[in-house]
Amino acid sequence: MKKNFLYIVAAILLGFSSCVDLDRYPLEELSDASFWKSATDAEMAISDLYSSLPYWDVDEAINSDDAVHGIKWAAGNISKGIYDPQDQSWSGTYSVIRQANLILSKIDEISNYDQTEKNKVLGQTYFFRAYHYFELIRTFGDVPYIDKPLTLADQEGITRTPRAEVYSKMMSDFDKAIEYLPISWDGSNYGRITKGAALAMKARAALYYGDWQVAADNAKKCMDLGVYELYDKDNTGKYAELFWEKADGCDEFVCVRQFEAGTNGWYLIGWEAFPTLGWGGINPTQSLVDAFEDIEGAPITKSVIYDEKNPFENRDPRLEVNVLHDSEEMYGVTIKVAPLKTSGNTGIGQHGDATATGYYQQKWLDPSIYPGTDGWDMGKDAVVIRYAEVLLTYAEAKNELIGLDASAFDAVNQVRRRVGMPDLQNTDASKPTYCATQDDLRQRIRNEWRVEFALEGGKRQWDIRRWGIAKQVLNAPFLGLKYTLDDEICTLYEGENIVLTGSKYDDYNYVYPIPQSERDLNPKLTQNEGY
Repeated sequence: MKKNFLYIVAAILLGFSSCVDLDRYPLEELSDASFWKSATDAEMAISDLYSSLPYWDVDEAINSDDAVHGIKWAAGNISKGIYDPQDQSWSGTYSVIRQANLILSKIDEISNYDQTEKNKVLGQTYFFRAYHYFELIRTFGDVPYIDKPLTLADQEGITRTPRAEVYSKMMSDFDKAIEYLPISWDGSNYGRITKGAALAMKARAALYYGDWQVAADNAKKCMDLGVYELYDKDNTGKYAELFWEKADGCDEFVCVRQFEAGTNGWYLIGWEAFPTLGWGGINPTQSLVDAFEDIEGAPITKSVIYDEKNPFENRDPRLEVNVLHDSEEMYGVTIKVAPLKTSGNTGIGQHGDATATGYYQQKWLDPSIYPGTDGWDMGKDAVVIRYAEVLLTYAEAKNELIGLDASAFDAVNQVRRRVGMPDLQNTDASKPTYCATQDDLRQRIRNEWRVEFALEGGKRQWDIRRWGIAKQVLNAPFLGLKYTLDDEICTLYEGENIVLTGSKYDDYNYVYPIPQSERDLNPKLTQNEGY
């Protein structure tokens, strides 16, 4: 069970929730006589870092070709292809790194510290420092690398460290975390970082930069721990539950940010999808809907059973889990997306927050949590890494290393089997799942990333960058469903697609601009090319 390890620590620690500029950090370092004297002090310091794990990155689906924001005013500039240095910030991330550095510099002052317990704190600290440097270099490229609390003298002349150098140091930190962390914690410590989480995050970082062998090796080590498995791996029809509160604490979740309704709840359902109340939430694009194969494993462009006028029939079951569409019932209301001025219509163009594409997000709509009340204080844990990612990381890396490798097929097929999708294979060319070449399997694995993690964790925006397809998919118009409207009679899935503006992407947008606020404070921080 979850809900045992709550890590919101009072302001005894370094103003973690405040934004502090990198080179204007206060010099208070919890070094007075009342701190860094006991193991409890170290535990409190490390516990505070857990609130830096992401949760609102679910909103970042709009920064890709997967979705647009139905709540029109909430769509940020990145989703529109506007990369403004004034919008960027890294001060909060560096505050976490500084606290990690502080722990590493002070922990040896604690006398008689049991080495096993001390190593657990060290492992967690190295994980958080590595994780946040990965977030920084993935976003900004070259960034200042700092591995100790800064003094006034140290703050002078800070410059950006080459990304490759930061990457190397970051991976060394992951190695230390892997060495020190336990495979599991006892029940009262649910949610703490484990060896598996460090292996999986190191594999994620390696995959992003095409470090295939490192990605494969660390994913495999995580798999071989024997403590993770896919939720409903035997396909009993419970896949949707994976995204509801009842699944919290399951063996698929490798790393989570913990929440508790009434204590530190959040409002994922209330914000992301209020469809029955006319709240726009996140709206999947037609491109995402079309990415789901037919039930025989064929892309719909090659399918012999796909019916464009009944597009949700005979499809990968994950489509229904992710996309709420016309005529479905949710929270006692039947969804109507036709753009007709009828009472209670939640459809296209009914108001400023109505669906823009004709679809709503469904992935997080827990039927036990009503959006209008409990949805604003839900206890669903935010999942940072789940085991499906580890399997797909291994599959992609092995295919890039070897091509049509049996272990790559096995890893990706585990993810497919648990929802009843047929295996990808290279033995029977008569079947739509046949992969004749390395690139065939590459494209199928890439699509598996998209449909398995649809609308989840902002993954798509980073995948399209690392695959080099962001320019292609973001500069094209985004589409919604097709419909015709004649004398107030609407026919869905016929006629022309809804056409939306889409986004914009140039090659230099592979990294974001360096925050202007940081450059104003420190002129030695150069700007990324193109900005």
